[in-house]
Amino acid sequence: MLLVWRANLFASSMKGHEYLLRHLLGTDHAVTATETPPPARPTEVTWREQAPEGKLDLSVAVDFRMTSTCLFSDVVLPAATWYEKHDLSSTDMHPFVHSFNPAIAPPWETRTDFDVFHTIARDFSRLAAVHLGTRRDVIAAPLAHDTPDELAQPHGRVRDWKAGECEPVPGETMPKLVVVERDYGAVADKLAAIGPLLDTLGTTTKGVTWNPSAEIANLRHSNGVVRHGVAAGRPRLTLDRHFCEAILALSGTTNGELAVAGFEALERRTGVALADLARERAGDRIDFADTQNQPQAVITSPEWSGTESGGRRYSPFTINVERRKPWHTLTGRQHFYLDHDWMLELGEALPAYRPPLVMGRHFGDQGRGDPGRPEITLRYLTPHSKWSIHSEYQENLHMLTLFRGGPVIWLSDADAARVGVADNDWVEAFNRNGVVAARAAVSHRIPPGTCLMYHTIDRHLNVPRTELTGRHGGGDNSLTQLMIKPTHLLGGYAQFSYGFNYYGPTASQRDEVTVLRRRPQEVEF
Repeated sequence: MLLVWRANLFASSMKGHEYLLRHLLGTDHAVTATETPPPARPTEVTWREQAPEGKLDLSVAVDFRMTSTCLFSDVVLPAATWYEKHDLSSTDMHPFVHSFNPAIAPPWETRTDFDVFHTIARDFSRLAAVHLGTRRDVIAAPLAHDTPDELAQPHGRVRDWKAGECEPVPGETMPKLVVVERDYGAVADKLAAIGPLLDTLGTTTKGVTWNPSAEIANLRHSNGVVRHGVAAGRPRLTLDRHFCEAILALSGTTNGELAVAGFEALERRTGVALADLARERAGDRIDFADTQNQPQAVITSPEWSGTESGGRRYSPFTINVERRKPWHTLTGRQHFYLDHDWMLELGEALPAYRPPLVMGRHFGDQGRGDPGRPEITLRYLTPHSKWSIHSEYQENLHMLTLFRGGPVIWLSDADAARVGVADNDWVEAFNRNGVVAARAAVSHRIPPGTCLMYHTIDRHLNVPRTELTGRHGGGDNSLTQLMIKPTHLLGGYAQFSYGFNYYGPTASQRDEVTVLRRRPQEVEF
C-alpha cells in the first residue's frame, strides 16, 4: 500500500514514469525496452525472468489538485488548501516563519491533512488491536551521518560478508540490526501525543543533542495532557494548532533557550565559541499566535549553518567560515580529495569533469527508420521548471496563457531544420523508455544536439494521443529511467554516511537520449 499526500509522485517526481506504470501499477504503459541480457544482470539479487507487473495493491492520494498521482490512484481523498487549515511554513531560504490560517472551513468533503491522517490512524488502530496487536520487528538501520557510525569502515574499505570476505557484524560490516516493538493498536494514541523519549534521549539535530524538558512541561500547560491510554500524562497533539505549538517550542529557530542550549552543546564538542550567536534572543519564544500576528524572524540555531544574529540575512555556512565551526567531515575541513575506495576506483577522488554517458552506444539506434520521416537523436534533459509556479500549477489558466498552453520540448533551430520542424509544430520524442507528444519550442539558445523538457504539466492537460502508441502522450519523465550513481551508495565512512534527505541514493536524469521527429499536425485528444 502507498499513501501519498500532496506529492505528484507518479509524474513529476518519478524517474522512469512508464516503468512505474508497468511494474508498480500494472496499467497501460509505453515501455519498449527489452530486459537486460544475462551477462549484464546483477549477480547479488535474484533475477525474475518475468518481471512482476502491478506490485502495488492499493494507492491512496490526498490532494486538492487532480494530479497524475490522483488519476492513477485507487482512492483520492480531497484535501484542504493552505487557506483552509492551520499550519506552518518556513525554509532555510528566508529568515521568517509564517502561519497558515483558514479563511474558510474546508469545503464540502475536504479535510486537512492533519484530520485525514488522524482519522485513518484511529480506524487503523481499531482494526490493528484485533489483527496485529503488539509485535517486535527487526529493522536494518543504515550507518548514519553525524554519529560514530562514520568510523565503521575506515577509508571506505567495504568488505562483503556475503562473499566470505569478513564476518557479518551489525554496525560495522553491515547495517545495524535494531529490534523495535510496535503496539499497532496504539498508533492513533501515540500520533496524538508527544512521546516520552524526548524526556530521556533529548532531541538531536546534526549530531548535537539537548534536553527540552522545560519545553515539554510548558506544552503540558499550553496543549493540555492526555487523560487516558498509553499516552496518559503526555502533552496533547490532538489539534493542528497543538502540533504547530510543539514544533515552535521544540526548535531552536523559534525558541531562544533551545538555540543557546544547542550551541552550548556544540561548544563542548568543538571548543569553539558559538552560543553568543543566539544569546541576544535567549528570552525569545515564538508561539503560534505570534506567527498569526505577522511573520516572525527566526533565531540563529545550530539546526542550520548560517546566522541571522545582529539582523543579518541567512547565508549558508557562515558559522563554519566565520566562527571556524568544524565542517561535518572526518577532519572538520572542506574536502576536495575523497579517499573512499569506491571514489578512487571510479576516478572521482578529486573534482573532475564527467562527460554524459553515451546511451546510444549501450542501446543502439532507437529510431523507427520510417521512409520519408526524418528523425534526429538528441541528448535529453529535464531541467527544473520554467513558465510555472514553484509548486507546479502549470495548468492554472494564468500560467497556461503565458506560454503555449501545454507541454513543449525545446530544441535548437539547427536541429529543428534537420527534421523539418517549425516552431510550435507537434512533435514526438521517443526512446526505449516511453514516448512524449508535445509542441516544439524552437530557439537558437538551445545548443545543437540537445533538447530539453522542463518539469512539465500533467499528461492529461492538452496532451494528444501519440502516433506511436495511440495512447495519451507522456510527460518529461516518460523518457527517463531510474539510474542510481554508485558513489551515492557509499556509507559507513566520514561524510559519506547516510543522512535522510541529505546523503543517500538519488536518481540521475541527465544521461539520456531521445529520438525526435515531426508528427502529423492533426491530433486527437
